Amino acid sequence: MRRELLQRRDVDQSARNALTASPTSKEALDSVLSVDADNARFMRGILAACGWPKRSLVGDEAAKAAWLLTQHADMDPQYQVLAGQQMKLAVLEGEADARQLASLVDRNRRLNDQPQVYGMQYFASAQGVIEFYDIVTPAQLDERRLEIGLESFYCWVQRLSSGKKDAALVWPAGVLFVPSTCKAD
Repeated sequence: MRRELLQRRDVDQSARNALTASPTSKEALDSVLSVDADNARFMRGILAACGWPKRSLVGDEAAKAAWLLTQHADMDPQYQVLAGQQMKLAVLEGEADARQLASLVDRNRRLNDQPQVYGMQYFASAQGVIEFYDIVTPAQLDERRLEIGLESFYCWVQRLSSGKKDAALVWPAGVLFVPSTCKAD
């Protein structure tokens, strides 16, 4: 499984690189869509057979590849929801990455016009100000983040802003502003 996940990741990235090099190419776009559909089918089979690929079984690199293939399965949002549920179980066992889970769940919800769960999805305004997409029950955001082992939203936002040359941001409505000491990377 490890070898297959890494091989599929490489094909995924090659197809995306070809599309980036020729963004108007119908052939390159069709290739990406075909690769994504094939990978979604493959990953559905993996989930049905053995659940989310655990780091202890496939290694960190292949586990990240499984997440990447799932991130790119936007044409199959039901699969992404199922994968997110399976991945959350693995995260709670220490067998998958919490940030990857949060990114997957929030991406899927945003693409389906639902408020995000972990506060990972944002955009920059024309003035470069960071703004966050809607968040479900925002007052409980840090509880959900803590449950899966993520840092507080306050610390996430501090790192995000500093990584973007101390960009200003709009604090999301309803999210509790709780300054705290944040770990250095």
